[in-house]
Amino acid sequence: MDTTIADILKKRAFIPFFVTQFFGAFNDNAFKFAMLTLISYHLSTSQLQSELFQALAGALFIIPFFFFSATAGQLADKYNKTELTRVIKMFEVLLVVGGGIALYRGNTWFLMLTLTGMGIHSAFFGPIKYAILADLLPRSQLLGATALIEASTFLAILVGTILGTISVGGVKTGSLCAITLTVSAAVVGLISSFFIPPAKSVATDLRVEWNVWRSTKKMIKTVVLNPRIAPAIGAISWFWLIGAVMLTKLPDYTNYVLRADASVFAVFLALFSIGIAIGSMIINHWLAGQITLRYVPQTMLLLSLFVGDLYWASPVHMSAEPLQSLITFFSQLRHWRIALDIFLLAVSSGLFLVPLHTYLQVVSQGDMRSQTLAANNIVNALFIVIGSGLVMILLHLHVAIAVVFLVLALLNGLVALMFWCVFLKKADFIYQTKCDSLA
Repeated sequence: MDTTIADILKKRAFIPFFVTQFFGAFNDNAFKFAMLTLISYHLSTSQLQSELFQALAGALFIIPFFFFSATAGQLADKYNKTELTRVIKMFEVLLVVGGGIALYRGNTWFLMLTLTGMGIHSAFFGPIKYAILADLLPRSQLLGATALIEASTFLAILVGTILGTISVGGVKTGSLCAITLTVSAAVVGLISSFFIPPAKSVATDLRVEWNVWRSTKKMIKTVVLNPRIAPAIGAISWFWLIGAVMLTKLPDYTNYVLRADASVFAVFLALFSIGIAIGSMIINHWLAGQITLRYVPQTMLLLSLFVGDLYWASPVHMSAEPLQSLITFFSQLRHWRIALDIFLLAVSSGLFLVPLHTYLQVVSQGDMRSQTLAANNIVNALFIVIGSGLVMILLHLHVAIAVVFLVLALLNGLVALMFWCVFLKKADFIYQTKCDSLA
């Protein structure tokens, strides 16, 4: 059955949650980049100190996913997901109010503490974000709903990054704008959460394991040994590794390889986010609500094609010319090819992310759905760390940025072929077909 996006957006059960998750993703990035801008331009005494704080901020935000995702998944399976969402949103309001005080006073360590709290907030909300869709909507609408969540998440990241960055002017006067922005977003998210219909648990007898190490180890072991779930989580996590490498290298690629200023980098970021959003919408229309992974390898290979073309389109030699403005940069036709590659590699990502996320919702049992998605978040975080480590290794080996893109393209092609041969072609094709018939 072909379910349009308009049909889903008319659903009373979906809109409140859609608004809630959008402002959650928005606030994570608005606060983070308001904080990083304030530190970089007003609080740091040197470039080295600023870079250390930037690196620390990234670590503090992602570490909670390792420590709290397992517990969050169990709680989301055991209790009413709607009530948990409201508690998490209340916590977010308290966080941004405290963070607002830190922004106003320019207290770096209090800002770092708040950012860690935002990471904890996201770790607890993460398993609910996709697991609740199966409780609120019929299966025929899961693909479209997942596409909307995926698209809106990356648009929220983009808008939050931009507004968070430009909201900070002076230490006190500019931070007032950032405070108003983040507190308002948190309050809107909290209010909308009270309109989400109940999502009752089917695992009320679940015994929550509070030992973080033991619960995380058990959860990861469960999904790794599941031949239907592990490859899908691996493919999603592989995207986050590619994203971590690409977004880490993109500022230096824009600056030192293309010799373009920060406005061009901002356009590249916008193209990346918008591209994933458009890809998410295209795949929903293309599959017409069917839950299938049969096109995942092909769309992953498309990603390799456009990442690889960045290598071929990049200048061979480094230039010492002054940085080009946005208008100057795009006055040259060859630069449109690079921008198109970035946009299309993002579209390709959206094409395979949405089916994979939807598949996880369907293939995981009802009493394990949130825990499966929590395990996915843990592995995603691990791959992001691995991607950051890969960047450091390639940097140590003095590998040119364009060559890094070529390496990624080749590795991604191998992963796509492995996904087809190991997962779709063998163990899961029959199950995938059943999913299609149920959509």
